[in-house]
Amino acid sequence: MHALLFVSDRPLSADRLAQALGDMDKDVVLNLLAELRDDIAGQDSPYELREIAGGYQLTTKPAFAPYIRRLLQIKKSNRLSRTALETLAIVAYKQPVTRAEVEAIRGVSVSYAFDLLQEKRLIKVSGVAEIPGRPKLYRTTDEFLVHFGIKNLKELPSIEELRGLG
Repeated sequence: MHALLFVSDRPLSADRLAQALGDMDKDVVLNLLAELRDDIAGQDSPYELREIAGGYQLTTKPAFAPYIRRLLQIKKSNRLSRTALETLAIVAYKQPVTRAEVEAIRGVSVSYAFDLLQEKRLIKVSGVAEIPGRPKLYRTTDEFLVHFGIKNLKELPSIEELRGLG
């Protein structure tokens, strides 16, 4: 199982791991994942096993990011702009939400930010609102969870926690 997690660049669900291991029982896989997480945590390892977006992935510990960035010559330019990040935060906390609702909160047009976030597959159309004009509704994607390394939206900080940061 360790090898499967090691070679995957995406989180793997317990079902997918069970299938890859020869149709092993999913509960057995979940127990093995818990044991592996504990084993890795008990070592002085540069990586950890995390549950992300409904799957499991080996991830490098944040302390090693500067070295990896240097090795791979990754520029910080693929970070989101403040405008895109603010727009994404509104979608994440208010979803499902229309573009007009986001613009009302931000007070400016969010067309560029929406295009960018959709291009990066961080938000998607999830339906239409039952109001006149039937505008599109947007929500975050599994890619959003992967991008921020979280298991689900419940792991986002609460609004009260965010207010305490300012």
